[in-house]
Amino acid sequence: MKVFIFLFSFLLTLETSASFIGNLNAFEAANDDLGLRVYLRKEFKKKKTISEWFEARKILTRRPKIGFDVVAAWDRQISLKESSLEKDANSLAIFLDKADEYSFLKQFDKSFEMYQRAARFIKKNNKNKVPKGNQLIYLNVLHQMARSLYAQKRFAESLEVYDWIPASYPQIRQVLFEKMWAAFRADKYDFALGAIASQQSGYFSEYLNPESYLIKIYIFKKLCRKKDLNYTLRSIKEFLTHLKNGKLTYLDWAKSDLYYMSLAQLVEASSKINESIRYDLISKRERQEELKRVHTALKQKFQIFRPMLQMQLERVLGYAALASAQDQDFLKPVKSLPEASVLESRGYELWPVNDGEEWLDEIGTHVFIGDSECVPTKEP
Repeated sequence: MKVFIFLFSFLLTLETSASFIGNLNAFEAANDDLGLRVYLRKEFKKKKTISEWFEARKILTRRPKIGFDVVAAWDRQISLKESSLEKDANSLAIFLDKADEYSFLKQFDKSFEMYQRAARFIKKNNKNKVPKGNQLIYLNVLHQMARSLYAQKRFAESLEVYDWIPASYPQIRQVLFEKMWAAFRADKYDFALGAIASQQSGYFSEYLNPESYLIKIYIFKKLCRKKDLNYTLRSIKEFLTHLKNGKLTYLDWAKSDLYYMSLAQLVEASSKINESIRYDLISKRERQEELKRVHTALKQKFQIFRPMLQMQLERVLGYAALASAQDQDFLKPVKSLPEASVLESRGYELWPVNDGEEWLDEIGTHVFIGDSECVPTKEP
């Protein structure tokens, strides 16, 4: 009798596993990201085999439009408890916790060393390669390494590490923002403007972080490029107007970074007709409830950020007025740019990419190729 019970239990486990993976494949085949999101929420507290967990993880990384919040949550799923993966994660956490502690104490040289050890640990445990399941963790560690170098005023080295982070990283627009500052502080103005161009890529929202406009203004002032400076001023005023009159919606704001953009894209995709949707797996009501949760979360975030954004833009306009004033000469002119390369176009002297069509893979590779327009002064 015990043999039959064991056999039944074993077959039931196989059937459940096949059903779980089969359902995941069905959602993916139907391009049903909303259904997949709801399904994984329902399965989140259920114990899976490590192979099942990995199958779900692989599909999640292939389908970022499900929401990067789901990808992050799945890495904490119950199936990892007491597994070899959890042991590795605990070992890694020791390095990261110590690194965070040093950062809090402003001992950035030590925090960099610990983040570097964490990066090496990730690769060492997988034959000097980054495991696919640990890509996001590894990229986040690189991000923290670059920040630690910047905090030590090692700007050129920081810029180099920022360049290691690919466009698939969920916080890539934040990386580009920080890369802009690193390049600016390293006096690499062509790369600073290139990072801004990447932030303003057609893949993202057309609106920039207010500080990005400020760096543009300062650099264009130093390059004596009045036309570009005035263009930037108009962009700031337009941004502020759209923020005040409601033309800038919470979905527009959400496209400011890949993390929130994934949720905005999920919302927009759900409004399109999809004949392949599996309502037998996830009902229409469940889908509507999930969309309501996403809408509410994005609206709440936007309401928090909106007044801060307005205040920052108004402050930047004030600084811009000083920088662009005719009688202000607190910025020394630059006669030429240190380097020149190609890529991208959006109102500035940059190389157009595929007739204006923007692809995610090209983000982060833009470099300003315009020259200084300052009138050379005669040496006495």
